[in-house]
Amino acid sequence: MPRVISFINLKGGVAKTTTAVQLADTFAFVHRKKVLVIDLDPQTNATLALLGERRWEEADERGQTLAHLFLDLLNGTRLFDPGKAIVRGASNLNTVPPDLMEQLPADVQYGRVDVLPSSIRLIDVQDRMQDIANRTNYSLSPMAVVQKYIGPLFGQYDYVLVDCPPNLGFITQNGLEISDHYLIPTIPDRLSTYGIPQIASKIDELRRDRDLKIQCLGVVVTKFQSNSSQHKFGLQRLPDDLKAAFARTTEKTPPILQTVMPQTNASAEATVFEREVRNYPAKYGSGQVGGKAAYRYGLDLADEIQQLLGQE
Repeated sequence: MPRVISFINLKGGVAKTTTAVQLADTFAFVHRKKVLVIDLDPQTNATLALLGERRWEEADERGQTLAHLFLDLLNGTRLFDPGKAIVRGASNLNTVPPDLMEQLPADVQYGRVDVLPSSIRLIDVQDRMQDIANRTNYSLSPMAVVQKYIGPLFGQYDYVLVDCPPNLGFITQNGLEISDHYLIPTIPDRLSTYGIPQIASKIDELRRDRDLKIQCLGVVVTKFQSNSSQHKFGLQRLPDDLKAAFARTTEKTPPILQTVMPQTNASAEATVFEREVRNYPAKYGSGQVGGKAAYRYGLDLADEIQQLLGQE
């Protein structure tokens, strides 16, 4: 069974998408796993980072993005096809042509990232999500759409990574509904961690009301600047802040992952799909940061997540 992990923070700019994309690349091209990235964010950053503009525009024009799945239910159309919407062979680290993937025997072991793309059309969808129940004669909850139409495909993957928008609306709830765990990437400053109590309490409420199994896998510190006194203080304060945030929930306080992701130019450049890269170190940076090569942080983070999952 695949592990389904949502990435969520109520503040933008905390490297939520960057972290999800790097983990997808790491699981696929270092650990040789099959990974599905579900982009629920209308900003489409994960989609563009993994597909580039051309393949995203083709999917959008064909009506094969997550926005079109919701629009079909709202408008009574039938454009979206789950099997066709998933774009295979994403990431500029991929070396296997997508058409060849369909011809490989099922037992061939190779890493792959597939993407269920987002669309800016999700901005319009967000305000209409509550109408899905009415449109479907109350046979489908607006927070269970992805589970119903995309969930049956999860068995093809080792990991499903869900990039959620920076809010707790129905679209985000679709991601939480399908997830085993959620990760909170955050910069160690007051503004970035401010929404963690709201995340903890809302997910706790959904877990009870919807009988969900989702649990917080941990908090990932991102964009850390070792020369910033604010970041150092925030890192010291974070354990107590987390304890307070989860004190009124049914969850235990989640761990702060030991791998602290630094602020680097390479991590920002890695989201540019059109940039030519030879391999994983070239994409995520071979320069020294904090005593080790920049790309090593992504490897360490993936290893730590796998260890946490293995402890269940």
